[in-house]
Amino acid sequence: MEALAARGHAVRVVARVEHFGAEAHAELVRELSDRGAVPRHERASVEFQLNGVEVGVLTRDPNLRTYFAAQLRAFAPDIILASTDDPAHLMLEIALRSRARVVYLVRATVALPFGPDTGLPSEFQTEALRQADGVVAVSEYVAQYTRQWGGVEAIHVPISLLDPGSPADLGRFDNRFVSMVNPCAVKGISILLALAERFPNVEFAAVPTWGTTAADFTALRKLPNISILPPVDEIDDLLRQTRVMLAPSLWAEARSRMILEAMSRGIPVMASNVGGLAEAMLGMDYLLPVNPVARYRPMVDELMVPAVEIPPQDVGPWAAVLERLLTDRAHYGWLAAESRRVALEYARNLNAVPFEGYLEKVLLSPGRRAGGRRQSGRARLSDERRRLLALRLKRANTHVGH
Repeated sequence: MEALAARGHAVRVVARVEHFGAEAHAELVRELSDRGAVPRHERASVEFQLNGVEVGVLTRDPNLRTYFAAQLRAFAPDIILASTDDPAHLMLEIALRSRARVVYLVRATVALPFGPDTGLPSEFQTEALRQADGVVAVSEYVAQYTRQWGGVEAIHVPISLLDPGSPADLGRFDNRFVSMVNPCAVKGISILLALAERFPNVEFAAVPTWGTTAADFTALRKLPNISILPPVDEIDDLLRQTRVMLAPSLWAEARSRMILEAMSRGIPVMASNVGGLAEAMLGMDYLLPVNPVARYRPMVDELMVPAVEIPPQDVGPWAAVLERLLTDRAHYGWLAAESRRVALEYARNLNAVPFEGYLEKVLLSPGRRAGGRRQSGRARLSDERRRLLALRLKRANTHVGH
């Protein structure tokens, strides 16, 4: 969204806190102030601006639908971006009733209402997705899944960008940790724990985030060679301490941002060969076998993550690769340098232009939703605006995106 704002678009983000109330409101204001933002207090929300993007966060009132509808009336967007971060379709339903074009972002197959990765199939919600004017997936794997299992037309263009600027070269053979972010069942905490047991003299770092349960914390604390580190705003604070990054997901991972961030800084990555992780690895070693999750339960855990049955894992291949990376300095140096080269080459073409071009195509094309609830985007636009969009679309099509 910041990249689109930098290209001259007016962008507004609507979000919510995890738990509504005065305490959450005050905590958000404190955190924003600590990070240099200037929050504005509203009756039920906190408003602020971040790099050209207007952000409204509902904090006190649990009626997200009413808040979102009010934001739409005030902003009058041409395009609304909904996503799998709204799995109950609370906001998508309102978006589809608006006069704006609706583009749905698929960032995780598990949050879709169809296919083998879903725990809560719903033909009603699937039909709602088919009413969107466009569907964009975070990886080609996710786009194929959406087309195959949902019958929903979907494409992949980059929607998860790196921070601007050239990342530092941080990979060092003598760095302290073998690290894993978000250790939890579906992300492969069982492999992390097994490796820590096999390598008692190696320091491991676990950074709990949205998926780490109380039981996960207990398991991590039992091993003296695992340090539990807090999440950080600046990922380099973790990566400059990291020797090897683990990404041992057991579910159909959409596409890991952590992999590209680590590789671009010259840190070797060990990733599972599931979902879209092969795309994220850009052809580099090491993609390793796991016994993936095969069945999702129709329920969620204490953190609202889909409950799964975790099959037993063979940690042998993972231990063999880690042994080599921890003992073969020459191999480590080659893999670190090659990972950084490949990642930086990919990142040079990683920008918002392909996504912007797609949105402009959607805006210029006939709308999908019928019934006279809204005019087509072409009818609503002035001739001058249409010419401007056509010019920008032509320019966008001259860029190559990955």
